[in-house]
Amino acid sequence: MHLGHASTYLLAWLQARSHDGRLILRMEDVDRQRCKPEFAEAWRQDLQWLGLSWDEEAPAQSTRDAAYLAALESLREQGLVFGCQCTRRDMEEAVRAPHQSWGAYPGTCVAAKWPLDGSVAVRLAYPEDAFVLRRADGAWSYSLAVVVDDRDQGVTHVLRGQDLAPSEAPQAFLHQALGNPPPSCTHAPLWMGPDGARLSKRHGSLSISALRAKGWSAPAIWGWVAHALVYAPTTEPCVPSDLLEAFSHEPMRKDPVSHEEVLPLWA
Repeated sequence: MHLGHASTYLLAWLQARSHDGRLILRMEDVDRQRCKPEFAEAWRQDLQWLGLSWDEEAPAQSTRDAAYLAALESLREQGLVFGCQCTRRDMEEAVRAPHQSWGAYPGTCVAAKWPLDGSVAVRLAYPEDAFVLRRADGAWSYSLAVVVDDRDQGVTHVLRGQDLAPSEAPQAFLHQALGNPPPSCTHAPLWMGPDGARLSKRHGSLSISALRAKGWSAPAIWGWVAHALVYAPTTEPCVPSDLLEAFSHEPMRKDPVSHEEVLPLWA
């Protein structure tokens, strides 16, 4: 977990607490090669150290194959999926040429009628973004998994990073196709590194475990985060509950948080 993750979870925590809601912790581990149980446990420990609680933990996505398969079958029966044999290179070459209105997907396999039980990816027949629902290797996509999970877990509000804003419309379409009203979505500001890219694992110095090892306390970290998010006038140490009133009255910041704004955290 890095500081950007923690900041987004803080905002979700504040949203849930200010609306007397329930906060669900969900391990989104559809990528089984990269997601390990020890990583999930590290997240739980980091959240607890930061003073961020949750009300329930949902089943991990790696345990929900049957639910995702049922959803895919429902979409197939509605004629809302198609098989796709495009490789990444095929996609890169096709989008450089004129194509129809299939958004980021050039529409190459829309009418090919590839059998869905073969080694093909399965895409959603949504022209603005025909995203993958199941990869050719059988792995479920994040977009299908979160929509089915939101439906089954009664999620009414989602707060996630600004980089996921483009997925809101196609996921809303998918929600409706599966018979569920889409949740209300709010998008949190991204945190940027000195290289101008959003925080990721390559910015190891800003992971929560690294900050803790350097001697930072959770209240000291939150002081800088709260100030960057405009919920505190200074960088004085604080705890999440101190920010509830400001969160209820101040609009959420939309522009990214630059590393210069929290420079001591990078030291």
